[in-house]
Formats: sequence, C-alpha cells, structure tokens
Amino acid sequence: MTVLDFLRLTGKSWKILAIGVIVGLLAAFGYTQIQPKVYEADSAGFVIAGSSGEFSSIDGSEQAITKANSYLPLITSQPVYAKIAENPNSGLAAGETLTGRLSATVAPNSNLIQVSASASTPSSAVALANGALQAMADVITEIETQVGGGTSGVTVVPLQNAVEPTSPVSPNLRNNLIIGGAIGLVLAYAFALLRRSLDVKVRDSKDLATASGAGTLGRIPKSPQLMGKNRGTNDADAIAAESFRRLRTNLRFASVDEEIRSIVVTSANAGEGKSTVATSLAQVLAQSNTPTILIDADLRRPTVATVLGIDGKIGLSEVLSGQVSLEDALVGSKIPGLYVLPSGRIPPNPSEMLGSEAMKSIVSLLSKDYIVVIDAPPLLPVTDAAVLSTRVDGVVLVASAGRTRREDVMAARDMLKQVHSRMLGTVLNMVPPRDSADGYEYRRNRSYYVTADKKGMPKFKAVKGHTDPSEHFGAQPDVAAPQRESLSPSRPAQPAAEQAAPSQPQAGPVPSSAPTAVATEQPQSRRSRRGA
Repeated sequence: MTVLDFLRLTGKSWKILAIGVIVGLLAAFGYTQIQPKVYEADSAGFVIAGSSGEFSSIDGSEQAITKANSYLPLITSQPVYAKIAENPNSGLAAGETLTGRLSATVAPNSNLIQVSASASTPSSAVALANGALQAMADVITEIETQVGGGTSGVTVVPLQNAVEPTSPVSPNLRNNLIIGGAIGLVLAYAFALLRRSLDVKVRDSKDLATASGAGTLGRIPKSPQLMGKNRGTNDADAIAAESFRRLRTNLRFASVDEEIRSIVVTSANAGEGKSTVATSLAQVLAQSNTPTILIDADLRRPTVATVLGIDGKIGLSEVLSGQVSLEDALVGSKIPGLYVLPSGRIPPNPSEMLGSEAMKSIVSLLSKDYIVVIDAPPLLPVTDAAVLSTRVDGVVLVASAGRTRREDVMAARDMLKQVHSRMLGTVLNMVPPRDSADGYEYRRNRSYYVTADKKGMPKFKAVKGHTDPSEHFGAQPDVAAPQRESLSPSRPAQPAAEQAAPSQPQAGPVPSSAPTAVATEQPQSRRSRRGA
C-alpha cells in the first residue's frame, strides 16, 4: 500500500476511525473511574556517619553517602515492616499489607535519603511515609549498635515530614486517555484494512474493469434526481446529465470498424440502475439529433413506461404475439426524436418471446433508421438478457458502486461469453461523490457545470475567485443551437412522396415501410395513430 492509498483509506474510513477513537477514549475513561485511587507522599532525612555530635559529616561525606546507599534495601525488609506495624501513628490498618507501597532513594551525590509511601487516602500516605522513615532509622540504629559493640556509628536525622498530596498518582486520567485513544485508532485502522482486504464489492471503475474484462464507458454519480419518480428527468442534475453525455460519446467510439445500431443495457442483478441508465442514454441520444427508439424488453418487471410517464398497457409483448402492429405500439415521448416501445402485458413465456425470430426482425427493422436502446432484465436471475444479447450489436453492463459484487460481474461476463455476445463496455452507476476517486472527478469540476434558469438562460454555479457572468452582461441574444453529434452517420433524406404516404396499420409482421411511417408521422400518442 502506497502513501496515497493510505490517505484514501483514511478519507474513506474517517467515520470508522472517529468511532474507534471515541470508543477508546470512553473505555479509558471508564477504566480510570473503576480503578482505586492511589496517593503518594514523601519524607526525607539525612544519614550522618559518626557520633551524633559530629555534625561535620552532614554535608555529604563519602562515608555517609556510602552508608545511605547501603541501607536502601531495608525499606522493604521485614524488620522495617514490623516497626511500622508496631507504630500506631503509621496509618496502617489491621491486616493491611505493605508490599509494593514503600520505596527509598538517595539524592545524587548526597546523603539525603527519601522515603515514598502510597496509600488509598492522602492522610494515610502521609502517616505511612513518616512512619516508614522513622522505622527505617530505628532499624539502622539497631544494626549499627550491634556492629559497633553497643555504639551506633550512623544516625538518621529526619529533615522533612511528608506533605498531604492533593491529587492521586494513579490512575492517571490523561495518560489513560492518550493510550485508549491510540489503541482505538489502531484497532479502527486494522478493521478498515481488514474490511478492504475482504471487500468483495465493486467500489470503483478499476474493480469493475478487472471483474468484467471490459473498459468503463461511463461513471454515473449518485444523485437524488436519478431516484424514484425523477429518473426520467436527468437534466435536473447538471453533473448527472453530463455523465450521460460522456457515456453517449464513449459509445460512439466503442466500435471503429462496425456501426452500432442496437444496444442492450442490462446488469448482473436487479436494483443496480440499468433501467435508469437505458432511459437516460436514450434521451441524450435523441437530444443529439439521433432518432432513437427505447424498447422495454423487461417483460417481468417493466419500468420504462412508469419512468417516462407514458401508457404502457400495449407494447412489445402484443407486437411479438401478433396482436398489434409495431407502428401502433410505438409511443412518442416529450423529447423530439425519441420513441418508446413499452413492454405491454407480462407474458407467461418472456424468454421464448425475446428469443423468437419476431424479436430479431423487430430489432433489425428498427435499427435501420434508428438507434435502438433495449432495457433488458438482469442477467443472473433470468436468461432473457443473455438471449436478447444475441440479437443486437452490443451489450452495456451496468454495475452499482458499493453494491454489486465482483463475482456477480464475472458471472454476468461469463454468461455473455457463452452465448458469444459482444460487450461494448460497462457503466459504473451510483458513484458516491465523496467516497472514491471516481466521485472526486465530478466534485472537483462541479463548478464548471451549468444549469438553466426558468427563462432558459445559463445559471452558473459560484466559484471561488470568479463572479457570475450574468452580473456584468445582460440577457444575451438568442443564438441558434449548434448541430449536436450523432452516435452514427446520418441517414439520407427520404423522398417527399414517401414522406407524404399515409401509413397503414398492419396486423401481422411489420413491413419494411413501418419505420418510415413512424419517422414521418411524428406520433405523440397511440390514440392519434389509431384514428388516422
């Protein structure tokens, strides 16, 4: 892992890291509160070598320093413990142990001995420190008396009594909080790394390209305007609209040698946004002056009619069964140049109908004069999309960032390979704007996208260091819109006689003149065509 990967992991997992630190701090605080408090007090005295009258040795003679250091181990000896227990002023309760509560040190280059004592209360610590110094002095005097034949050559003179402490030395809340927060942060990083190593979902375009073995044609950001009832109006979000235009441009160059006239849009599983991608792709194709037909081939759970707000009671299933002609089933949309073939009623045999020769004829017939975008069912639950993929020029596989599993993408890829379908590329849908490098691309250039106000004039987003151009320039004169790019070369114009020829509804296979009639009639509703 590089430093950049670590920083990205930190940015993506900042919530987990914050929770880990908070949990560590709370655990350290709770641990501190349940631990018994320990107070510490110090007393000090001089070790004098010689008789009590020889005060010349108090200034730290070498003999006194040596004696002081030699008697330090006595502080934890049983004779000293016994002296402390015998002293009623030592603050030692009955049965209370002294192990680990006493210590003694000698100040550097001096004969000053310091005794430290710890207890559960400040007063007990003071009494124990003074009692321990006195008990140590008594034991030293007894030892020196025995060695000196009745006369002690060393005297311990108390110098400073212990002072009652104001705060406990243990537990240390500050140190415990630092340790607890650090442990929580380390555990949070370990969890984030473990989750990353065990992650089986598609997170970015690199994961999708590796799993599918195909390039990424587009990355669609996650946007409220592409959810629910708003899925049919991608222009509400300028960033989302621009991402679909990029998808249209990439599809145009997905094949150099062969012209792409028909496309199946599918996904590995349901709920990954393939219907939204198909609908929006058809819209941007029509907006680029490319005649487009959107077919809802999801004969199990159709959604195109609901998304676009059109009548979907009669559609593809009726055409395939020969009940309605193709011309009567096509419905015009609000976008000029975009026609929709809804799914119609749900048949009992969707796979057989989509794999029939009638379906092949419809796709072949419509693709002569239109770009055909087909919304197909997901690949893994049913075989409809795999069967339908053999009838078109290419397949676009949609995956949802953070939801689609990599193994599902690989399974969908293998299914398409088994039927010898052509995968044009993939689309990564629902890209989080802040949680991935793909989303950062849109967030970084967010200020560049332009939306329109109610009057149709451009409404610029505020950029730091720049001002809105409309503040300096008034309303601009109307300028003719430039010719937009098309996914395929434009078709030659039809003769006027053919355009004026009325269309005749057919009740069986659709003749070759059906697309011409649809193109010239510019239908806005099914009812108007039926009454013609």
